[in-house]
Amino acid sequence: MSIARTGLLTVFALIAVGLTRLVHGSLVSHATDRVTYGLVGSLIALSTVASLMLPGGLSSAMAKYVALERGAGRPAAARAVHRLLTRWSMASGPLLGLAAAGIAAVVWDLSRAEAFAVWLLTASYSIYSVDKSALYGFGRSGAYAILEVATSSLAILATVATVVFGGTAYLLPLAVGYAVFVLGARLLLRAAADEPGATAQADPAVRPVLVYAVVASVGTLAGQGFLQGTQLLAGWFARPEEVAWFAASVALVAPLYFLPRALGLALFPAMAAAYGAGDHEAVRRQGDVSTRALATLQAPVFAAAALLAPWLLVVFGGAEYAAGADVLRLMLAATWLGVLQVPSINALASDAGRRARIPAAAAVTGCLTGLLVVAVLGAPLGATGVALGYLAGSAVTAAIPMVVVWRAERMPWAGTLARSCAVLVTASLTATTVDAAGRSAWPVPLAVVAALLAAAVMIPDARALLRVLRPRTPSAAVRESR
Repeated sequence: MSIARTGLLTVFALIAVGLTRLVHGSLVSHATDRVTYGLVGSLIALSTVASLMLPGGLSSAMAKYVALERGAGRPAAARAVHRLLTRWSMASGPLLGLAAAGIAAVVWDLSRAEAFAVWLLTASYSIYSVDKSALYGFGRSGAYAILEVATSSLAILATVATVVFGGTAYLLPLAVGYAVFVLGARLLLRAAADEPGATAQADPAVRPVLVYAVVASVGTLAGQGFLQGTQLLAGWFARPEEVAWFAASVALVAPLYFLPRALGLALFPAMAAAYGAGDHEAVRRQGDVSTRALATLQAPVFAAAALLAPWLLVVFGGAEYAAGADVLRLMLAATWLGVLQVPSINALASDAGRRARIPAAAAVTGCLTGLLVVAVLGAPLGATGVALGYLAGSAVTAAIPMVVVWRAERMPWAGTLARSCAVLVTASLTATTVDAAGRSAWPVPLAVVAALLAAAVMIPDARALLRVLRPRTPSAAVRESR
């Protein structure tokens, strides 16, 4: 299956995932007060951070080494890697769930039922993330998309039922969705064991796989964990109502990760398989096209989102959330950076050499930078200071791998990235000015205008990208050879 088709299937599936989080957050925010919603957001963030400590790296290792072994023509070794990493995920997920539940019970004085919900969410999400990568490593993207949509729909229905019938177990619908996904994935992966050569015995190279998993866990925790951890930091530095704004902002930027997450799920195994087959040029081309496509496509979307920030917050949680518009815009800028780095990170992480450690080092450096900024600005600026810290950390995390790949591969990115960045900065400043002038009653028309102007600015980059993607005719190839 081509990367484009795999990416489209994944976008479809991840839209379901994003809608699940958005619907869940919106329903809970409307059914409760801001303090309660801030607590629910903090518990989800704690569960997510805990699930990244080792399962995040196991997930990355699963996608990389299963695809790499299959690309090298060693299906038995791929199955052996899958068994090894599955055992580790089954052992680590419940233990991390116990740790998260214990911390939550102490910090927020939870009941036993509430602590159990934290445990179940952490354990199920930990195992889910690894099994999802296994489906991609084995090339089962179509089955993954169907399973993801089905279990996301189940989670949404469970959330609606919880709210309608006056329940307060707001974490259980998400946990149930992840748990059912795991059951379905196990059935699908058992069926995949009948591929030619898969039943032969093979011993995986345990040490390099687990070393990579640990290194990737550190990077994932510092990167994705930092995003979720900002909600916990907001709870420390900001007022309760600001914590609700922050939780809403994190929920609203999540859909903007649809494309890069889909691209990463499709691209990472493809790059690993190309490395396994010794095709370095394919890796370079995939990284080049993906980065330029992301920069070009992001410009109109993020420009419109900057103008829509107050309106989005009002729709999500109510009129009192509109005051968090600047926090949402800062999170949008950080998300723009987080999206752009995905192809470079995948190119480095899929390498079998030392370059695979660069993304983790960059994530740790960015996380430490962001925490330093939060320590300085969190107390005086509250949620805005935390958002600025996350933006600063995201800039460092993205810059390091992108600069390494840009210089090593001589990528033609500079102009495209500069124009996309200029669009985002201009739209954000304009949106802040519009809010100050009291013109935010026109959010949708202004957002449409911003998106059209951004698209016009990026037209040269879109044309250049189409020239790269368009298949060359034999006559064109002859002319180029002359």
